[in-house]
Amino acid sequence: MKIVFCGNPEFALPTLERVLAGPHEVAAVVTSPDQPQGRGRKLAPMPVKRVALERGLRVLSPLKLRDPEFLETLREIAPDALVVVAFRILPREMFALPKWGALNVHPSLLPKGRGPAPIQWTLLRGETETGVTIIRLTETIDGGGMLAQVRTPIAESESFGALHDRLADIGAALLADTLNRLQAGEQIRPIEQDETLVTTARKLKPADYELSFQLPAHDVLNRVRAFSPLPGAVARAGEFSLKVIEAALSAESLSLTPGQVLHNQAGMWIGTADHAIQLNVVKPAGKNAMSAADYLRGRPVLPEKFENLHNGEIDR
Repeated sequence: MKIVFCGNPEFALPTLERVLAGPHEVAAVVTSPDQPQGRGRKLAPMPVKRVALERGLRVLSPLKLRDPEFLETLREIAPDALVVVAFRILPREMFALPKWGALNVHPSLLPKGRGPAPIQWTLLRGETETGVTIIRLTETIDGGGMLAQVRTPIAESESFGALHDRLADIGAALLADTLNRLQAGEQIRPIEQDETLVTTARKLKPADYELSFQLPAHDVLNRVRAFSPLPGAVARAGEFSLKVIEAALSAESLSLTPGQVLHNQAGMWIGTADHAIQLNVVKPAGKNAMSAADYLRGRPVLPEKFENLHNGEIDR
């Protein structure tokens, strides 16, 4: 089977590697143009492009996916399928071109989690199960027919980083299996998504990273998990800010008002609407992440209470 692979970030790499290791031909890799990255904001290739160049693959990086020259190149390649992982919205001119269409690896149990940030929203909502769905792309974003789906439980303390990596591996295996079934001649009938069960995973905004200690501890900890290790959930008090990378319910019985800070040689705690949480790993502004104990050894000037800039609402 001749494949054109479309993707950009780290999440797509396990699937690219799995396809390259299989019996299929990767005729080209489509990625976005180089992006400003790092502190210097210098132009650099996205992870998929970097790996594709290292492997000597043909790389196409059009500014616009409807560019006539780019589309003509795809027609000349004549792929049997497009494999799409964490990429841009494809126009019909692309996804209708191949024999088997465009197969998308989406890290949620569709129709739940439609949108660009499904892993983060799964954690923000405190869900205990997620998975990966392979869909055939249509003009409805993340609304195509489902070809395959795998479910997996979420550990109570599992962070975005850990879940991201796990789902990337699950998705790679599921996509490879789907391609093999299609090549073997199996007729996979796409299952239509139930529109009554749709939840969205909209693009994240800066305000989403802010912690509100007016919420119950469970919701505060879900927000910490959803943005760990990057970019980190933010606790603020005036000009002071501290990113919280890891936290847990306090084992101590503490009577703290929402946002109130307590710290001593044994640790650092913040009050919430119902239960204090203990900070385990933090990231001060301009510094690397460190244990709360190491942070406190630096004798920082801490506020008595953190503000609640976030409106406290979780999109459902």
